This record gives sequence, C-alpha cells and structure tokens, in this order.
Amino acid sequence: MSSDNMISEGKAKATVNGVFYNPRMKFCRDFDIAVFRAIHEKERMVRYLDALSASGIRGIRACLEAGYDVSFNDIDERAVETIKRNLELNGIEAEVYNKDANILMREKRFFHIDIDPFGSPAEFIDSACIYPKYLSVTATDTSALCGSSTASGLRKYGVFAVKTEYYPEVGLRALIGRIFNESAKYDKAVRVLVAFAKEHFYRVHIEFRRSPNAVKRTFSKYGYLFHCPKCLRRYHVRIGEGMDKCECGEKMIMIGPLWLGELHDQNFVEKLESDEKEVSRYINLIRGEIQTPFFYDLHHITKKLNTSPPKLDSVIEALRELGYSASRTRFSGTSFKTDADISEIGRVIMDLKSQPS
Repeated sequence: MSSDNMISEGKAKATVNGVFYNPRMKFCRDFDIAVFRAIHEKERMVRYLDALSASGIRGIRACLEAGYDVSFNDIDERAVETIKRNLELNGIEAEVYNKDANILMREKRFFHIDIDPFGSPAEFIDSACIYPKYLSVTATDTSALCGSSTASGLRKYGVFAVKTEYYPEVGLRALIGRIFNESAKYDKAVRVLVAFAKEHFYRVHIEFRRSPNAVKRTFSKYGYLFHCPKCLRRYHVRIGEGMDKCECGEKMIMIGPLWLGELHDQNFVEKLESDEKEVSRYINLIRGEIQTPFFYDLHHITKKLNTSPPKLDSVIEALRELGYSASRTRFSGTSFKTDADISEIGRVIMDLKSQPS
C-alpha cells in the first residue's frame, strides 16, 4: 500500500485511492469529536450512521475517539471498498452498506445519523428526520442558503434570502429552519446542541424530541427576518406575524422562513472539550456568545456612518455599560451581537470615535 495514498487524522489512518476526502474539513471533524464525546457521555449506547461515508474518516474517528458504534454507507462501490480497507487498517469491525442513503435511513433505525454530502443536504433531510434522536448535517452549498443564489435557496430549501452583511447567520438559520420544518411532520421538535458557519460550510448538531406539543411550542422559534438595507435595522417575527415599512420609511425585505431560536444549548457546550487548540478556542467563543438572533458587522456599520471602526471590544464594553447585552460571535472577527437598536449602536460608535485616543 503506497504511503502516498495514506492520510492520518486524529487517531485514524486511512487511504483515499480516488475517493473524495477534503482536508479543509478537518476542523469540522475535530469539532465533531468533541460533540460526539459529549453525546456519548449522556447516552449509554450510540448507534451512528455515517450516511455518506466516502473514505469513512469521520465514522472511523467517531469509533476510535468517541466510542460510537458506527455503521458506514456510500452509494459508490469504490468508496465501499475503500471504507472496508480503512476499517481493517484501523482494526475496526463494522457494518458497511452500499445503498442509496435515503432508502437506508428509511429501512433501518439509527440513534444518530450524520449527513455530510458533497454539496447540498436538501435531498436527504426528510429521510434523516424520521427515526434518529440525534442528527448532524453539513451543507457546503452556502450560496443557496445565505442569499447569493436566491433561486437556488427557494428550489432546494424553500427559503427566500438576499445577501446581507450577516449572511453566514442567515444561512445557518435557514438550514436549521428547514430541518425543523421537515422533522415537524413526524411530531419531532428540535433542540440545537450547537451549530456554526465557517469558511465554506455550515454544520448543525440537533437533538430531536418526539412530542406534538413540543413541536407546537417550537414554532414560536420559527419565522421571518425583516431587513432594512437603508438604516440596517432588522426585526424577526414569528409565523403569522408581519411588517411593512421600517421606522426610517424604507420598505423592508422579508427573508425566510428561518430558525429564530438558539444556535447552541449552553449546558451542552459547557461539556465540550477538545485537545485541538483551534477547536477549543472556538468552543469558548460559542460559550460566550449571547443568543440574540442576527449579528452586526462593525465594518459595515461604520461604512454607513462614514467613519473608521473603533476597537470591537470597546464597542461591546460600551454597550454593556449602557445595560445592553453584547458579545463577540462565532461568525467573524468583526461581528458582534447585542440587543441594542441600530440607532443606539451608531451613537456608541460615534461617541467612541469622538473620544481622544
């Protein structure tokens, strides 16, 4: 076996041999291990399906590093043979399927299903919501979810979006909203354990609860975003509510439907631990982020105000001193969240700029 085809990631060794493997997703898989360990600590046994396995690297790591009972699947026969070789290489015995993922997810019950396609997960979400208690989903078709490709978002996810300065969060909430919309058909409410947007992908980890009443209550976290491109105000409203014009008189753009609830469960993320420094730093960032929907981008606001940006931490501190909640975010180094209105944010920024340096 040629060393040229060998990769090493976490505790796993694998060969690729022409099967898809994305080294840029290592951070995502490192983060997953922290999530899987926390789930396994809570649950006695986790029967996990890596539904679109490719080389099998994620499932192998879930077995070796999180103690999961893993089953693998890929519709590509070449991938299936590669998975079997990689299981042998790592001393693992596991079921390996060569099926259409949608058929397999409807035929067999798994406690935790993972959907990580090359592109959109849209065609798999319905089947993935039927049986499991836990669901993990990756989407790399970010343009469809964030508003860069409005028609694609409507076609794949039933979501209308336009590009805003906080598009990564819009896309993430569009994906979660679609998952909830599908799971609600099966009387399953969602609890977002942790979700994030990074580089070219979105990643969501969800726990389901089967209860018609819980679904009914969860619809209060599902609705629309109204965005004003002129003054940057934004409002989010629940299903059945609506708006017309912004306070500034500009007609608002309605985006959605979207998930308006939490992007992480605080108790869950407190349990996350990772030996990877980058993942550990990112977990701490998520822990400190307030749950107010939709972040602000400091540079975008100061461009509107025709001024240079002050230090982000100074803005956050000033907002807190005025009694508002404020924090950095998981989305970018220039973004922050707050429950203050855009007009108050603008005043804080201009006050900071008027102070002597």
